[in-house]
Amino acid sequence: MKKSIYALALSSALFGCGSTVNMTTSDAVAAQPKLLLKTDGSFWGFGPEGNFDIAGLYQGKYSRSASTTSWFSTVNTKKGDMVAEVTRNDNGETWTLVCRGGGTSVDLGSFSFGGNDPYTCQISEAGKSVGEYQMASKSEAISLSTTRKETGFIRLNNTQFNVESIHDGEGLLMSVDNPLGYSFKRGSVEVAAAQVNGAITLQTLANLPQADMDALALGTVASALSWRPQE
Repeated sequence: MKKSIYALALSSALFGCGSTVNMTTSDAVAAQPKLLLKTDGSFWGFGPEGNFDIAGLYQGKYSRSASTTSWFSTVNTKKGDMVAEVTRNDNGETWTLVCRGGGTSVDLGSFSFGGNDPYTCQISEAGKSVGEYQMASKSEAISLSTTRKETGFIRLNNTQFNVESIHDGEGLLMSVDNPLGYSFKRGSVEVAAAQVNGAITLQTLANLPQADMDALALGTVASALSWRPQE
């Protein structure tokens, strides 16, 4: 049996120390200022726990882990977990995210059977459930593609956005395996984008209601800071 623990966030290693590739976004979102998510955790913010700040608007702390157990390089069991606390700075409102996911797959050469269950975060405030974040692989049951496309949603009280991972970037000729970022949409309209390749940033349409901003902040934390099990 072979067991490995992910020590670094996978998104940080997409392009090594070279130039950062920006994810593709709508023109409306791309025109907005970038809100920087800064971390002070171990391994330059890529370690298993730490504190974070989102442009002085939100702050919090997180603890995360991910592991893979492999039998004969064929049967792989993977899991990932995260607990995060997010506080809105102007009024002290605080949410807790408890996240987990994983599953078992069988790899036979280029073919992969099975995979991970959806990665879910239960969101609570003052001990009461107020929302949920969920992301699931978009791949087929049998897939030859290495692109780890995910789709899902973030819901906080009555506010909800669809979420999808973005694997296309400016100047790239083809999609990359790991996400460059995440797009948040309401219907077909992109409302925000969270870049995770290089510096973590959030861009939103201007003059959004506060409820939208709260949901997008939590969605960014869940998308950008979690270590999700990889297919």
